[in-house]
Amino acid sequence: MTNSRRQVPTAGEIVHYRQPRKLDSQAVRMLAVLLILILIAGVAIFRLVCIQMFRHGLYKSISDSIHLEVLDMPASRGQILDCRFRPLAGSSETLSFWACSHGLTKSEKSLAKKKLAGFADVPQDKVEEAFGERPRFISLRRFCDEDTALRIQRLNVPGIGSSVEHLRYYTSDCASNIIGFVNAQGEALEGAERYYDGLLSGAPGKLVVNPYVRLQGAPLIQEILKQPTDGHNVVLTIDNTIQFILSEHLRDACEKWNSPLALGVIMDPKTGAILGMSSYPSYSSASYGESYKAQMSKEEVPNYLRDLLEPGGLYKARCLTDLFEPGSLFKIFIVAAALDMNVIRPYEKFFCENGSFRVGRSVISDWRPFGELTVEEILIRSSNIGMSKIGMRLTSTLMHQYLMKFGLLEKPGLGLFAEPVPGLRDLSQWDQEYTCFVSFGQGVAISALALVSAVSAIANDGILMRPYILAAVQSSDGTIIHQTDPTVIRRVIKTSTARTMTAMMHNVVMQGGARVASIPGVAVCGKTGTAQVFDHETGTYSHEDLITSFIGFAPAEDPQVAILISVFSPKHEQREIWGSTVAAPIFSAVAGHVLAYLGSRSRPYLNMANNNDPAEDRS
Repeated sequence: MTNSRRQVPTAGEIVHYRQPRKLDSQAVRMLAVLLILILIAGVAIFRLVCIQMFRHGLYKSISDSIHLEVLDMPASRGQILDCRFRPLAGSSETLSFWACSHGLTKSEKSLAKKKLAGFADVPQDKVEEAFGERPRFISLRRFCDEDTALRIQRLNVPGIGSSVEHLRYYTSDCASNIIGFVNAQGEALEGAERYYDGLLSGAPGKLVVNPYVRLQGAPLIQEILKQPTDGHNVVLTIDNTIQFILSEHLRDACEKWNSPLALGVIMDPKTGAILGMSSYPSYSSASYGESYKAQMSKEEVPNYLRDLLEPGGLYKARCLTDLFEPGSLFKIFIVAAALDMNVIRPYEKFFCENGSFRVGRSVISDWRPFGELTVEEILIRSSNIGMSKIGMRLTSTLMHQYLMKFGLLEKPGLGLFAEPVPGLRDLSQWDQEYTCFVSFGQGVAISALALVSAVSAIANDGILMRPYILAAVQSSDGTIIHQTDPTVIRRVIKTSTARTMTAMMHNVVMQGGARVASIPGVAVCGKTGTAQVFDHETGTYSHEDLITSFIGFAPAEDPQVAILISVFSPKHEQREIWGSTVAAPIFSAVAGHVLAYLGSRSRPYLNMANNNDPAEDRS
């Protein structure tokens, strides 16, 4: 059995004891290095853990900002449709090409420049910029047609990619003043395109690409952050066929009468819907940059219309933006107000002073001397003196109240363009002289749309409807998400007054100088107007520049359309310039064509709603 206790050495036995070894300097250094390496490794591991677990997002965002690009995915812009759902403006998918020379060798850049040299559809300065020393995304060619896109693709140029973009197109030049346009950068600048941009534009998506990693020459799509949302479709009350009829007749009028400007508005008097609204000369939404001002000389355009020659002068919807003195067509509103207040009777006679009547410092004249005329005859003969006496009997206060009720002193409020406030003195500044002037349409400036809206109230049994141009809004899949219902503003005159005025205005056409406004088989109601243009430089009315107009509605028994036609500064060597000779025949042609068109088709989409009469006395 082994004794675990230590044996005591015997005498003479040699015993070797191990002494503790001392570390030399080399071993100390090695140990120190080892400890330092362990410390460094620990710090590195700790740092790596911190980066990976706690600061991963920060460093990823830094990396992404260096290596990734966030691009917009364009949404498809909604269509603009007429009231029968025919497209007036839309968008089509096209290819746009860009260059990104990140990661290309010098030889590849040289090859790209060589292949694109002399290629007419791609500007050479952009080629040099795209494949230069500082590579970045460069747009080479946007909105390519199919032929151009195929030719660029066949070149197989390194560093070139393509993306789908939506190109705006327009189908109706006759409606350009209403539609407006979108520029190459996708900015809506005029008309319905601008006013309804929030509905039409939709929302773009977001796309992440890595320009350093390529698949078939294009950057690798890393992630789609957000899908685009297509815009809504906007349905207008405009009927494109009616718009075309109106525009063609305005163009013919300008050519026949050497006029620098003609305009017209067509409204459904029962709803307030605008079926047509145009001015000539106009422009093309599809080529807005080439047709932004009238192609006339300064000698052909009077001073008050010189903005036609300015850049963008044709972009205006002048039926909304331009104010002008209406002249004698204004008389129907004053007579309607006087009849409604029972201050005159239809067959009451007024002495018209044989053609000359002094009021204050002014002498009011008629176009020919008249003696006694009934109220209806005053309208038929268009006597300024007779109207002055009716206006004085009505009084300035009541006249102002009724002009307000007719909406003639308010902005129509469509919003498509900046609408100026109608020009009229403050009531506190009215005197008897000014009251007489207003009674025959002088000294007051009104827009074409406001005038048509007011005459529609007479056609609609005395009820004023709110003018509107937005019929409905569709989602991108065609679902109606909003429909505009006709809105009653107020009752302006009694039903009996409106029907009396309708009969009088029909007799104006049948018995007066406006016979040329008649339509075979259709009872037409209307009134001519011939207004002198006020010259602000001289402070007097021009004897050369006239504004000739006709306003009316038809058929008398069931009005379908209310129309205003105005021709500015017409000139003719052989014919007299009056509203009856210039504007009335245009009214007849336009109204005849429009009524025939409406009669052969179902009523426009927007006319389905019935207007509700306010609960007021209709007696």
